[in-house]
Amino acid sequence: MQNEKKQDIVESFTNAFRGLFYALRIERNLCIHVFIGCCVIICGVFFNLPFLEFLILVLLVALVIITEIFNTVVEMLVDLFTSQYDIQVRRIKDISAATVLVSVVTAIVIGYLLFAKYFPPSFRNAFENLAKSPWYLTFITLFLISFLYIILKSLIKRQVFISGGMPSIHSGLAFSIWIIVSMLTFKTEPLISVLVLLLAIWVAQGRIIKHIHTIEEIVIGAVFGILLTVLLFQIVEKFTTVALP
Repeated sequence: MQNEKKQDIVESFTNAFRGLFYALRIERNLCIHVFIGCCVIICGVFFNLPFLEFLILVLLVALVIITEIFNTVVEMLVDLFTSQYDIQVRRIKDISAATVLVSVVTAIVIGYLLFAKYFPPSFRNAFENLAKSPWYLTFITLFLISFLYIILKSLIKRQVFISGGMPSIHSGLAFSIWIIVSMLTFKTEPLISVLVLLLAIWVAQGRIIKHIHTIEEIVIGAVFGILLTVLLFQIVEKFTTVALP
């Protein structure tokens, strides 16, 4: 009788790990959250967080992963019972995805508050220094990225540059707004920058989920949006400095 219970416990753990590995294999977002969660925990060890703060950090990571697994289960159950589009099905999936969104926002805000005191004082000047850096460095970076991208597309024999929804305009605009807000507010209110970055990522993720753009198109759009905005700020900063007596 005792051996049967031990076997049941072992089998339960085996089933749980099998389910976790299967979820990681089929759900890209879960893999991303697990990877980011591991990085955050490593940062907590690196910054030597107090035990209570480190415990909160681990619980936040677990919360995000649990809600993502819950969302995956709901989507699988819905798809199991119906294969036709229905507005109620869409709402069930959206509400389930909202649990992940709420947990991620909560984790980011609390995580920022936990880590903020460990950032060096000059950290808040990061975006201001970026705006004041030489404009030609950003221009060269933008040129090199464009050139390397064209070569990459040519090597894999696909259409180049703009065609095929490349780059994602929505992603570019979202991250451009994030850079603008960061340059204007990061020094005094860095939390605003973090929240706008979250919204930009949400916009980009939405384009992927709806199969409007690929990850490649999203990333290239975000990079171009960031670099073009930085270049614009640098040029404005340069002419403003020259115009002042």
